[in-house]
Amino acid sequence: MAFQPDRAALRKLFEDALARRIQAYGEGDARTAQAARDLGLFLCRSADKPSARRAMVNAVRFDEKALGQKAPQTLEDMATLASISPQPEAEPLFRRVAESPDPTIAGPALTSLAAMRKAAGDSASAAGLLRRAVEKAEEADGKDSVTVALVLDLLAQLLPTGEAFPLLQRALTIEERQLGAQNLQTIEDARKLANMLRAAGQPDEAAKLDRHFKISPPH
Repeated sequence: MAFQPDRAALRKLFEDALARRIQAYGEGDARTAQAARDLGLFLCRSADKPSARRAMVNAVRFDEKALGQKAPQTLEDMATLASISPQPEAEPLFRRVAESPDPTIAGPALTSLAAMRKAAGDSASAAGLLRRAVEKAEEADGKDSVTVALVLDLLAQLLPTGEAFPLLQRALTIEERQLGAQNLQTIEDARKLANMLRAAGQPDEAAKLDRHFKISPPH
């Protein structure tokens, strides 16, 4: 049998490493923050979410002391903490992360916030957050990136057909170019567009999409 490390023993190694860093360097040192982060990320992969949250709270606290409240690493760890926190605690954390000038950090936080607002029934706020997320994705990966297409798709789901159609059309153009015409995501968006065209009384245009993307039209 392959060697299977004992998770309790591994956890103790991480905890001991953190204790040594605190004793040697104090809480306001980047090396201490790294040890706290290592423990937190290890616990995030376990089923012990309360312990993972406590560890990531410490990691963020040490980050803020060592690196500053707006440092990229601080905000990345804050996003990790938010991802394992209950919604009332997670939302303000994600809002702080979303203000990062780094689009690769702010963008995912905005999409997470949008999902929370959508789940709460606040589609207008969710749409506003996703519009910002599109801008961040364009800044981070370029206007024709797959990330942009994915966020456009999310945004289109929250809007009336007239507003959603050009966004989904743009997403489809990007997906066909970047992923290929027979990619599952491409086909799914092509099917959505075709259905929109049929609902708008444009069956001929819908049929063109069906043929181009080799989609079986609805009966």
